[in-house]
Amino acid sequence: MALTAGGIGFGLGRATGPDLLRSAGTSSASPSTSASPNVFTVSGSMTVNGACGSGGYADITLGGQVEIVNQDNKVLGVGTLESGAGGRCSFKFTVSGLPEGERLYGAKIGNANRGVIWHSELDAKHQGFHLTLG
Repeated sequence: MALTAGGIGFGLGRATGPDLLRSAGTSSASPSTSASPNVFTVSGSMTVNGACGSGGYADITLGGQVEIVNQDNKVLGVGTLESGAGGRCSFKFTVSGLPEGERLYGAKIGNANRGVIWHSELDAKHQGFHLTLG
C-alpha cells in the first residue's frame, strides 16, 4: 500500500506543476517565444509655404526629426525630413517598423508647438501624413 500511495502522490504532484503547463503548450520555466507583432511603414511629406529653416519655421529643416506616436504619445518610430520635389521647402519622410494595432497614429514634426496630426491605422497605412505650414 505504501508504494501505491507514493505513486499517486508523485503523479498528482507532476500533474499540477510545470509539466501541466507544458502539456497545455506553455511553460513557466521558459520565456514566451510568441511571434513579433506585424509592422508597417508610413510615408509622408511636409511643405512649408514660406522661408523654411528660418523665422517662424526654423524648426523645419532638412534632417529634422519626424516622430510617429500612438494615442498615449508613446513614440513608435522616428524618421527624418529628406529632400522632396518642388523646392527647398518641400520634404518627404518614411518611418518604418510601426506596430499594428494602435487606436491612433500621430505625426509630430518640428517643435512641440506644432502639435500632432492624427490618423487611424488604415489612413496612416494607405494615405500617410501630408502636412503643410504657412
